[in-house]
Amino acid sequence: MIKKLFLLGMLFPVTCLSTPSVEVLFNTNPSVVKVHVANDKGNHGVGSGVVVAKNYIVTNCHVIANSQGIHVTKYGISYSPDALIADWKSDLCILKFKFLELKPVKMTKTTDVEYETDVFTKSYGGNSARPGSSFGTVKAKFDYDGHQIIQSSASFMLGASGGGIFNYQGELLGITTFKTPGRSAFYYSMPVEIIEEMLINGEEVSITTAPERAFWDRPEDEQPHFMRVVSALNKKDWNKLKLISEDWVKSEPNADESNFHLGLANYNQGNEGDAYNLFKKVVNQNKKHTLSYFYLYKIAKANNNKNEMVEYKKNVEQLDSNINLEMDE
Repeated sequence: MIKKLFLLGMLFPVTCLSTPSVEVLFNTNPSVVKVHVANDKGNHGVGSGVVVAKNYIVTNCHVIANSQGIHVTKYGISYSPDALIADWKSDLCILKFKFLELKPVKMTKTTDVEYETDVFTKSYGGNSARPGSSFGTVKAKFDYDGHQIIQSSASFMLGASGGGIFNYQGELLGITTFKTPGRSAFYYSMPVEIIEEMLINGEEVSITTAPERAFWDRPEDEQPHFMRVVSALNKKDWNKLKLISEDWVKSEPNADESNFHLGLANYNQGNEGDAYNLFKKVVNQNKKHTLSYFYLYKIAKANNNKNEMVEYKKNVEQLDSNINLEMDE
């Protein structure tokens, strides 16, 4: 039940990636479940969920919103929840059970996750009979209410909402929640820190009526900056991108992505000096920001700076060799 948001064309093609060990993939299977819902008209829908503690499964709120019946299945056994802990704005809902004999995952901090970290998703995307996996890397992190949303290239599809995104040690980083449409889509996961807070402080409710829309499903002017820039990127409206990014930098002056997007706007407006300084700021504080190195390479190439071309091309190849063929366009 993944909801599509927007098309974001970027530079990362789908190619062969490293994969975690068979043992890690196998060990995460028991903790990922299929979520079934029915509405008042008798229509049936499915999503995914992850066992995050004894008797608790997290999924996305948009999977279960306004449903008349919910149950989860694993190994042919059906379990029905008896309570709900909901953070509708963040689109995370935790189902509580009385006797859930399923293994919880191990969670880890997303704050320590670096760009280009290998990750994989696990879910029942496409209403599959068994949980499937996809592989990718962390491409960006965005501040959200004191936490960090993960953007990755590990794909997921319809039915994958509520699935997990894991590091290659099998630790849960977040819940696969929303994506951009199209072949060049990016995929966003809500961080485990919100789940941990909900387990400690969340209030139990018995209804699934959504009192508010998820932050990513609201009008553009109510969305966070990292989502507001997308329409400008799609339309190549560099003036709009610059205005949004300037406002973004005011609120997050040292964030990698606010400075990168302002640099991107300046680059496409022909302000190479300003763009260069912004991209340099990003890589000075984040040595794994591939796209900043990419545009620094392009600026160096435009100015025939051979030494910088060699340096930045090497940086890009080390971080993501998949975009190496794009370098000389």
